[in-house]
Amino acid sequence: MTDLTPLRDALLQLGLEDLIPLPEILMTPEVHELGETYQHSEKISAALIELFQEGRIQVWAGSWNEEPAHITDELAETSLGDARSYSFDAESDGLKRVYFVNVDNIRA
Repeated sequence: MTDLTPLRDALLQLGLEDLIPLPEILMTPEVHELGETYQHSEKISAALIELFQEGRIQVWAGSWNEEPAHITDELAETSLGDARSYSFDAESDGLKRVYFVNVDNIRA
């Protein structure tokens, strides 16, 4: 555990709703209510990587107009650590949209 426990908890709650696109995380009430301390993609990325390594979330990817698919563990961790994954502009550069989900909700 790190000092990001409130953020981790918020992300796990958010991930119970559906597949969550990474760029939408900062706009959600779950994260917004935590205050500015946690509203940074670097902190969100670190928390998601921890949750992924613990097996508490899964990572999916796909173009905005197609159904996302579960991705490999190696690609998942790389995608969670890539700052471009937290921007919708990344898709114009040919990158797929990255999503996360709480494994208590959906598991591939």
